[in-house]
Amino acid sequence: MAAVVPPRGVRRSPGWSRRLRPGVWLAIRLLLLCGITVLQAGRPVLGPLHPRDPDLEWEIPVWTTTVTLRGSGGWRDNALLSGTNAQETPFAGYGFEAFVLRMPIDAHRWTLFVGGEERRYLRTIDSGLPGQPVDGDAWLSTYAEYRHSGPSGWSPGLVGQHLYANQVFDASTLADGLGSVRTKVHSLTAHPSLRWSRGRGFRMELGYGWQRQNFDAPLDGFWQMGPRAVVAWDYADNSALEATVRHEDRPYDSRPAANLLGIPEPDSVARFTQLNADLAWKHQWWDKPRLRSTVRLFQMVNRDEAVGFYDFDRWGVAGTLRWEGQRWGALVGARWSHWTYDRQFISPAPEDLFKYRDNKDHEANARLSRKLGRHATLFAEFLWERQDSNVPLFTYDSRTLTGGLEWEF
Repeated sequence: MAAVVPPRGVRRSPGWSRRLRPGVWLAIRLLLLCGITVLQAGRPVLGPLHPRDPDLEWEIPVWTTTVTLRGSGGWRDNALLSGTNAQETPFAGYGFEAFVLRMPIDAHRWTLFVGGEERRYLRTIDSGLPGQPVDGDAWLSTYAEYRHSGPSGWSPGLVGQHLYANQVFDASTLADGLGSVRTKVHSLTAHPSLRWSRGRGFRMELGYGWQRQNFDAPLDGFWQMGPRAVVAWDYADNSALEATVRHEDRPYDSRPAANLLGIPEPDSVARFTQLNADLAWKHQWWDKPRLRSTVRLFQMVNRDEAVGFYDFDRWGVAGTLRWEGQRWGALVGARWSHWTYDRQFISPAPEDLFKYRDNKDHEANARLSRKLGRHATLFAEFLWERQDSNVPLFTYDSRTLTGGLEWEF
């Protein structure tokens, strides 16, 4: 064995370790071992979960939490979404959002969101039903997601969501013949999925969703379930092309099926199937200040498994543009879609038997915000909703203007 040569400039007395008694040498070794053990024990047990920057000497938390409180007020010119009974009212509101995210320090990803808002109308809105005025609206949503990302590229995940809403609702989006109604709904969703990713940003995802919609009268509850497939290309940071296809089965609890005149059939239960296709383009144009855009093309094919009275095709386009500066922020968005019904006459009158229902819905929204210091943000929002139809029941126009203050901590 080659001799160990001491570094240049360091003198060592030969045989210094041999001059120590064996017992003393053993004691020194035990002291060194105990000292190392104590130093190791002094480190945080969850050290790998709290990575430390050696230069800045600060710890990155495993969980990141953001809470936002909101107070607002505004004005709405058509609280009932009605084409014949538009009633305007000022309102006051409050809300909150809580977002919890686990940092990507290992294979486990957790995301949790809880948010809600309530608006109280400052003027009595007559719903047309005795003893049932409309005094405001409210919603509460909870969203949780877990995903495991392994080195193989396969990533299983699970999404769960609950939504409660108490508001005036456009029931025509459910292929219902009631128009806008006031109702309450509890919606429960479970969506397991398996994602596969490979180099250059390509990913695919297969999943299956179960959703339970519990509506209060006059709407009926139903199940909504079926598979979903996603193919995407993340070609840059916060930029992607994504195609999604979903097939869903919707059996109702007790809603009867309709004949070709829209009259409910006795001893029957309605059941729909839907095919949805979406193509989305998300792009980040700048980083500082940040400018992002999203454009989405979508189509829905709804088939009534009875005689086809509620068969329709819907297609449309939607987009948003978001700008975020150091102090100011702005967002604009729009959506347009066209509904064509194959067998639904606009009325049972003999002269309308070959005139089929046709709907077009429009939506535009804008938001302007200004940060006041580190935590507070002033904001103003505008929402315009309009639906045009050759059936007067489904035609309405609504505008909502909101302003307020948000506090984030």
